[in-house]
Formats: sequence, C-alpha cells, structure tokens
Amino acid sequence: MKLTFEEKKLLFTYGCADLELTRKRLYEIAGLTVDPDQNKLVYDFCRKLECETLADWYDQMFYFVRAEMECYTNMLLLMQDIEEDED
Repeated sequence: MKLTFEEKKLLFTYGCADLELTRKRLYEIAGLTVDPDQNKLVYDFCRKLECETLADWYDQMFYFVRAEMECYTNMLLLMQDIEEDED
C-alpha cells in the first residue's frame, strides 16, 4: 500500500498498532472535521484501510510509518536550529 504524506501524517497523529481502533478513530475524526477537503482525505484514507489483506501486516506498516515521521520531525527541528544559528 502506498501512502501519501498527508495520510502518513494522519496515521502518525491518530493511528495505533491496532487496525480496528485506528479505523474507528479516523471515522470519528472525519465526523468532527469541518473542512470538506480534509474530510474527504480522512474518509478516503479510512476506505483505504478497509482492505482485508492489510490486517496481516498493518502493525509493521504502522511502526515503519511512525519511525519515518519521527525522523522527518527531527530533521525539521534540526533545520530550524541551523537556521537560527545562522541568524
């Protein structure tokens, strides 16, 4: 399964290692979202997570995406530190 950066951010923010709980959380978030574009993104991602074959390897995918997003966050912080040091 190929995930967009926005989907990875959703999974990092609202996801957990349990696929069923992640789906439930995302459907609740979609119900609370006012922005139609964001709402569509969340619903589309929920539908993508409904794939039956995903259940076998979702936990591995979750931890991989989590690690990738943590590295991304650390790189952003490092970039901000470098920019502040130049000033």
